[in-house]
Amino acid sequence: MVRFGMIRTAAVAALAICGVATFAQAGQASPLSLRPVYLEDAPAAPASSDGALMSELGKVGAAGPLKEAGINIGGHIEGSYTYAFDRPAGKLLTGRVFDLETEDPTLNQLMFFGEKTVDAALAKGQFDIGFRAEMMWGADARFIHSLGLFDHYGFGDGPDNQWDLTQAYVDFALPVGTGLKVRVGKFVTLAGQEVINPTGNAFYSHSFLFGYAIPFTHTGVLATYNLSDTLAIDAGITRGWDTSLEDNNDTIDFIGRLTAKFDANTTGYFTVITGADQPGDNDNWRTLFDVILTTKVGDNLTLAFNGDYAYQTNDVNHGGKDSQWYGAAVYAGYTLCPSVVFNARGEYFNDDDGVRLGVGGVGAFEATVGLAITPFPNHAIGKNLVIRPEVRYDYATKGIFDGDHDQWTAAIDAYFKF
Repeated sequence: MVRFGMIRTAAVAALAICGVATFAQAGQASPLSLRPVYLEDAPAAPASSDGALMSELGKVGAAGPLKEAGINIGGHIEGSYTYAFDRPAGKLLTGRVFDLETEDPTLNQLMFFGEKTVDAALAKGQFDIGFRAEMMWGADARFIHSLGLFDHYGFGDGPDNQWDLTQAYVDFALPVGTGLKVRVGKFVTLAGQEVINPTGNAFYSHSFLFGYAIPFTHTGVLATYNLSDTLAIDAGITRGWDTSLEDNNDTIDFIGRLTAKFDANTTGYFTVITGADQPGDNDNWRTLFDVILTTKVGDNLTLAFNGDYAYQTNDVNHGGKDSQWYGAAVYAGYTLCPSVVFNARGEYFNDDDGVRLGVGGVGAFEATVGLAITPFPNHAIGKNLVIRPEVRYDYATKGIFDGDHDQWTAAIDAYFKF
């Protein structure tokens, strides 16, 4: 079959790339992380590891004032193509998020950011103020608008490529105990193994959990405190799921996360989000529990687990009855060589009440395999390019895939960090 032939071709290509990299004695490159380091939590990069944009500005002397102020600028660009073997009507794929349109070359994201981190001040027990502003243009922006920000457009309403202010917040480093960080503004959710930024994911296509189980962003106040070297806590209040300048019910949510480092290779993330999130209803609450476990096995293998359970009382999308949705996904990433990482994902998502996928009594499965290829791991600029071919199989207990129970897709994307 064509799809299995594509898998074999990709495997042969991966071996060939690894052979070339080994012959060229390419320097060791880190495998793509299965648990993304959220950019807003990452320490400022040293000058020797500036992004491509900062490096180029440095060559003409323009980066000096930014570095003196502790400011970093950069971004990424991503493009993709998806093919569905069953050619669905309208060329739309059920259950997908950013890759729902087949046979359509897509500019997914062109993102620019400016930031000043406060991590160094926290480590020294000093007061500091930082920020991050992140603006996206592209096809993905249609699906992540929060209430009150660019939400006059969306999928099927407005152009394919749209703007979105994905993150905009101010950080305060406070000399309290081991260092307290307080964030005010709009930020990506703490829940979920996968993130909006493609450079933080193993695959181009996203899990059902990312698209249907959790929110994308929050707007509010979030505090982060390290209880010890192995235990950290986040807690805050927000305006709700994907809500910014406008609110559909004028209530607040609580968001909290406990991060536990069990040993040098294993970390757990335990998140809860709860509050009234139904339009025009201030009493009926939605609660989400999210669990992530990651572990590194040996030098080349990384494993991850993500589980979600959500419950909503008197759900307006379920005839006023209580509803729930839940699921789990497992990930594996194996570094074949400095230039190639093999990734695999298996997942189950249950939406029996039909409030997320829109069809009641549905259990959905998916399995995805792919490669993350860094063609030029040792080139100062080329190392920022990653190409990700993948093959994915979806199955559902009802014929939600254009009347069928399953669908096969192949996709490829490439992103470049600058």
